[in-house]
Parts: sequence; structure tokens; C-alpha cells
Amino acid sequence: MKLLKLICLCCALALVGATAGTYLDASATEEKPLSDASVNLKEMPLLNGETWQAMTSGEKIAFIWGIGHVVTMEREVEGKRPELKKAGLASKMAEGLAGMPMTEIVSMIDKYYTDNPGSLSDPVMKVLWDKIVKPRIKAGFYDEIKE
Repeated sequence: MKLLKLICLCCALALVGATAGTYLDASATEEKPLSDASVNLKEMPLLNGETWQAMTSGEKIAFIWGIGHVVTMEREVEGKRPELKKAGLASKMAEGLAGMPMTEIVSMIDKYYTDNPGSLSDPVMKVLWDKIVKPRIKAGFYDEIKE
């Protein structure tokens, strides 16, 4: 039970760090922050296309890097505790993103929002899943057969 709490805490910290834009470009020091990080949140807000387009390259890389850390942590735990292994989001994300440079992932998300300006309210994670991960995995959640 303590291990599960530790995993959840690490995942939350990784996502908070990634969405806060802790990896900034040198030019980003003069930019205004996208949101007030001191506000008490009831839940983590979803990053959408409007915010994504306003982010610096470094902030986008940091977001993808944070996702990668969550996936890596879950896979490490599954390696040590095989009973926790399942066909869930992290394992499918790892499969779908394997071998892709973070800059390529960012470029693909940028292209989606540029090509679909009416979809700026779509969460970045939905775009990442639907346009990048899902086409590259053998089967979806719960091991259903791909059409």
C-alpha cells in the first residue's frame, strides 16, 4: 500500500513539474507565465490547444518529458512487482511512443492544432493518444483487436 501511495505521489509530482514549465528556454525568462501556479486547484486542469500554442518550445518538451517520467516510473514498478502489470494507459503510452524523439512528438501536436484550428479546446493528452499513440500500438486497452 505504501508503494502505491509513493507511485501516485511521484506521478503527481512529475505531472505538476511538467505542466509548470520547469524546463524553460533562455528566451522564456522574459515571458509571462501562462497561469498562476499559486492558485489552489480542486483538480489538475487539462492542457488544451489554446494553452499549448502559447507555450514555449521548452515548456512543450517539459510536458512530454513529464509524461515520459510517469510512464517510466510505472514500468519500473511493474518490473519489480509483476502483479501490478496491466494493459493500462502507461504501458500503451510506452508502446506507442517508443523510439520517438520528444521534438517529433511536439511537432506532431503542433501540426494537429495548426491543421485543426477549430479543435483548440481538445486536450493535448487526447491529441497525443488519438494521433500519435493509438496508431502505433498493436491493441488498445484491455487487449481488444485493432480493426
